[in-house]
Amino acid sequence: MPQVHYGVDCQDGVWWVSLNDKRFGPYSSLDTAMAAASGAAHKAEAQGYEAFVTINTPAESAEEPAGQDQDAA
Repeated sequence: MPQVHYGVDCQDGVWWVSLNDKRFGPYSSLDTAMAAASGAAHKAEAQGYEAFVTINTPAESAEEPAGQDQDAA
């Protein structure tokens, strides 16, 4: 069965849906971009494709400054 892969990406605070090196959008939130990608994936499945949606979240720095977790002596 042929496959189709949709990506949901955030760039500069704006969400996009990608397919075959093309971007669709912009979308104001992850929820709206996911709804669009999911709808497209369901249509592709109805046409005989195996569809996948991947969410690519923006990289966020989760590091805390050194010493933040130490107990005061």
